[in-house]
Amino acid sequence: MTQTLYCARHPKNETSIRYGRCEDAICPNCLVHSPVGMRCPDCARVNRVPTYDVTLPYMLRGIGAGVGMALVLGVAFNFVAPAIFRLVFINIPILNTILPFLYVAIMAAIGYAIGEAVSLSTNRKRGLKLKLISAASVFVASFAITLGFPSAAYGLTYLFIGLALATWLAIRPF
Repeated sequence: MTQTLYCARHPKNETSIRYGRCEDAICPNCLVHSPVGMRCPDCARVNRVPTYDVTLPYMLRGIGAGVGMALVLGVAFNFVAPAIFRLVFINIPILNTILPFLYVAIMAAIGYAIGEAVSLSTNRKRGLKLKLISAASVFVASFAITLGFPSAAYGLTYLFIGLALATWLAIRPF
């Protein structure tokens, strides 16, 4: 007759699995698969993959690069926008049609540039924290750009499309 085993970490869970090293009982909720069998979290000594181990200095570098790139590109665009509007006010009809798509293309380019800046500044590390930093940087840039480019005159649809595309391109490397 076999004895009923209970998990060492969850005493109410019945199990038939034992740790591969220390031979304690384990439930499926707490087992860790390792190259040599099932282990407890203590015995497995699970380390994070270095690519996904984003320490505070890397996060600060990513924030600096993302916000810096967002502000530089946002301010640069605000210097270019008046020249674009002068062409529109000359009353060239094709430019009024192209202008919303130009906004989406510019936002996409800025999102891509922000993503690459954050990725390069963090040694191509990956992770959720870096995605959030890149996405927040895109929103910083969008505020600066929206001040110089009245995209609301063409409807909020293009604003949201440009923002969504820029955010997707910014978080893509992570």
